[in-house]
Amino acid sequence: MRHRFLIAPMLVATLLSVVVFSQTAIAQGTVPAILVEYPDLIVHNAKIITVDDAAYNSEPGTIAQAMAVRDGKILTLGSNREVLALRGPDTEVIDIKGKTILPGFVNNHHHPQGSMEDIAREMFDLPGALEGFYINLIVAPTPDETMAKIARAVGMLNQRIQVRPSDWLGIELFPDGDAFPDLGSVSFMMSAPAESDVRIGTDDLTEIIPQNPAVLMSGGGIHISDKDPGIWYRVTMAENGDPIIEELFTFQFERRE
Repeated sequence: MRHRFLIAPMLVATLLSVVVFSQTAIAQGTVPAILVEYPDLIVHNAKIITVDDAAYNSEPGTIAQAMAVRDGKILTLGSNREVLALRGPDTEVIDIKGKTILPGFVNNHHHPQGSMEDIAREMFDLPGALEGFYINLIVAPTPDETMAKIARAVGMLNQRIQVRPSDWLGIELFPDGDAFPDLGSVSFMMSAPAESDVRIGTDDLTEIIPQNPAVLMSGGGIHISDKDPGIWYRVTMAENGDPIIEELFTFQFERRE
C-alpha cells in the first residue's frame, strides 16, 4: 500500500520534467516544425477595425492592437502583449506604428446607396421621397454638349415652373447608343478614374444649378429611372412617405452648331 501512494508524486515530477524540457526545446528550436504551429505573421502596434458589431450604428466594433496570421487566416486578435507572446522563431513580426487595418472587402462592385437610404430613413425618420423635379436625359456626343443640354433643360424648367430653393433637381443620364453605348461609358465620362481625367464634376453642376440641392448620375437610382427620357417630372411625398410622380412637360433639345 505504501508503494501505491508514491506513484502520484513521482508522476507529477515526471510530467513537470517533460513540460520544462518541451518548453526549453521549443525555445531552442530543436522541436520539429511540424509539431509546432506558430503564426506565420504577427502585426502589432496597429489599430485593427474588426467591424464585429452587427447593429446599424456608427460603432466600428472591437479595435485590437495586434493580430496573428497563419496560412493566410487570422488566428487571433488582441493586445500587443497577448499576440506577441505567440511568435515563433520564424514568425515575421511587423510593427505598423499605429496605422489602421480594415477587414478585407471582397465585393468589388456594389451599390450601397439604396439600402443605406432605407436604413437612414428608418433610423432618423426621414421622408421616403426627395421632393423636387427630375428628368432623364440622353447624353450628347461630348461632355460639353451634355452639360449644355442639362443647362437648357434646367433653364426651361425655371421658365415654366416656380422652383423653390428647397426643391431637389435630379438629372439621370442615359447612353446614346453611339459615343456612349452603355451606362458604364456614361459613368466613365462623368467621373474617370484619375482626377485629372474627370470630365463632369460638381463645379460644372453648381454653375448650372447654383441655388438648389441637386444630383446628377448615370441612369438608374432616383424616382423616375423607369420613365421616358426628356420629360420633366414633379415628385412630392404622400402621407406614408412614398413618392408621388407627376408628369409636367417634354423638353425638346436641339444641338447648336
